[in-house]
Amino acid sequence: SLVEAAKSLNIDFPYDHPALKGIYANRELKLKRIPKDMMHIVPTSILHSLEGMPGLDWKRLLKLQSSDGSFLFSPSATAYALMQTGDKKCFAYIDRIVKKFDGGVPNVYPVDLFEHLWVVDRLERLGISRYFQREIEQTMDYVNRHWTEDGICWARNSNVKEVDDTAMAFRLLRLHGYNVSPSVFKNFEKDGEFFCFVGQSTQAVTGMYNLNRASQISFPGEDILQRARNFSYEFLREREAQGALHDKWIISKDLPGEVQYTLDFPWYASLPRVEARTYLRQYGGNNDVWIGKTLYRMPLVNNTTYLELAKQDFNRCQALHQHELHGLQKWFMENDLEAFGMTPEDV
Repeated sequence: SLVEAAKSLNIDFPYDHPALKGIYANRELKLKRIPKDMMHIVPTSILHSLEGMPGLDWKRLLKLQSSDGSFLFSPSATAYALMQTGDKKCFAYIDRIVKKFDGGVPNVYPVDLFEHLWVVDRLERLGISRYFQREIEQTMDYVNRHWTEDGICWARNSNVKEVDDTAMAFRLLRLHGYNVSPSVFKNFEKDGEFFCFVGQSTQAVTGMYNLNRASQISFPGEDILQRARNFSYEFLREREAQGALHDKWIISKDLPGEVQYTLDFPWYASLPRVEARTYLRQYGGNNDVWIGKTLYRMPLVNNTTYLELAKQDFNRCQALHQHELHGLQKWFMENDLEAFGMTPEDV
């Protein structure tokens, strides 16, 4: 819509560029999956990209506005809505975040549930979560307060749910002792397939990756988790065979390696210290970049501080193990245990 507005103002721009044609094609595909009439009735992911949609009925759309005044927490979509409607809630949201971020705005705001969950995930996989037990307990309490049986989104109080954050929350909440039902994933299953968003045009690797990780934390008889595991496993293995384990949401150091480790060593077969050593090679720190309407970084999730702490912690643990092994070997020699039929390998 913004490009079309520019064209109507006779602004010079390469309107026939192949990239723009691809964007228009993707928009039409999205609208076929989520008809325009439906997007005016129920909250959908299109609310996040209203600035790219022509011919909108704003009177109906304003009824789908988020409680914080935004349209699905998108500053650009909300700014476009403000331009078209002059809505006071839209203005309050934009004014608030412009002041908060010193004259600029992030790609999306807030992302509180996403940030809470992914920080805990990173700390645990790096093997340093024991240093932050109180903070993690508070974090999981926060996530649990905003958990719903319909799932969650990247921000609290969202009317649109998606499987990526829901899967991460389910896995971490269950591992931390919270009672969460796997029936939540029925909201993301249709005709034997699982999806991230209703009406999505492409499947995200990370969404299926986190769904697979969540499905591994199961009890006997939880059929929905078995179906989720089978579907996500087959999807990821197929992408792996195609050499297509890249994602539409993140540019990370070694996403293929992360996926391969999870598929080869599911939760019940993975040793924490081995996983930490593996993830030290895969974690990109400050270099990981997230993909939205812009490229952006999330310093609370990906940073060099975590990586350096994890390396030092791992080396310290290895030094301790080597010291203990040396002590056992010395004890073995001093007590001449070979005389009793034992070998150093037995120790």
